[in-house]
Amino acid sequence: MKPGLAIQPWGNYSLALAASVECLRVEPWTQRSTTPETLRLGVEASPEFACLSFKACTGHFIKAAQEGVRYGVMVNSRGTCRLRYYREIQQKILQERGLDLFIFGLGYDGLKPPLIRHFDPDLLPFLRCCARAQQKTLAVDALEREVWRVRAVERQPGDATRVLNECLADLDRARSVPEIRACVRTFKPRFAAVPIDATRVPLRIGLLGEATLLRDRYLNHNLEEILGGLGAEVRNFFLLGDEVRNIFRIGLFSRNSRWRLKRLARPYLENLVGGHALDSVAHALRCAQEGFDGVVHVAPAGCMPEVSVRPILRRLSQDLDLPILECSFDEHASHVGVVTRLEAFVSMLRERQEKKPRKRP
Repeated sequence: MKPGLAIQPWGNYSLALAASVECLRVEPWTQRSTTPETLRLGVEASPEFACLSFKACTGHFIKAAQEGVRYGVMVNSRGTCRLRYYREIQQKILQERGLDLFIFGLGYDGLKPPLIRHFDPDLLPFLRCCARAQQKTLAVDALEREVWRVRAVERQPGDATRVLNECLADLDRARSVPEIRACVRTFKPRFAAVPIDATRVPLRIGLLGEATLLRDRYLNHNLEEILGGLGAEVRNFFLLGDEVRNIFRIGLFSRNSRWRLKRLARPYLENLVGGHALDSVAHALRCAQEGFDGVVHVAPAGCMPEVSVRPILRRLSQDLDLPILECSFDEHASHVGVVTRLEAFVSMLRERQEKKPRKRP
């Protein structure tokens, strides 16, 4: 392995992204979520007006550089989101602090992305490794659907999370596509063994908004587990498998293809405003169509794309009678405050459920 490559935390997808980095014959350096230390480093180094995602990612790169990692990779963006400038700003911050870590972007400037061109892996081992990384991504998608379902009805709080962590550990150890598929086949039986309360009727709540906050449990104050503990079956609409398919134009007519999302959002949003704002509107409409009890919209404070669509989401909420809770996060967000707001939201949804029983699709 060559000197390490730092990738920002993406929750449970971090192990799939680590497998992607191994395709380059580079040692991956990542964490499943931001830590208090990396957030502190990022806040100290970043402009005050920068969003929470920027600060967390910057702190992650600073920590990696301090530990001797020589390279990092940052997602790119097109359109109006400021994310398109983040890599250059983060590189300058590192240079000003005398830290020797070069950040690659994922965009193309020729036949190959600069990241792949730099490490120049052998073709066949690279393709085999890419297949393994893709299978791990799809495995995490399947695993999360199971834990969302079971966590809302488990008898003993924490059982579903325990099984999730055990499955992730097994998935991380799988080194070939057949091993990964064999691991995936164990998911349903393992969650089926979790004692549940079959009389409980869980709420259905969609999570949508900015991708980093949707996936980083430290930054979002562990929204999924809090809502699951309150008896809500959540659905996090940022699935990396769908995102990869959209990036590479695979499955143009699949349920979550970019074309279908644009068509779905068109009555409320005709123009692109950057980031995942289009996805937020489209998935909110889908939640209304599929009978969800409510939606939680998460965004970093000051996130231009997500803030831009909030008036649209409020109009959508009124038109379709879909409760939407807006949650903005920065480094000063109080965990107690987040929990209190979620408890009040779930309580309100319970009252609506009792007054107007929902027909299950």
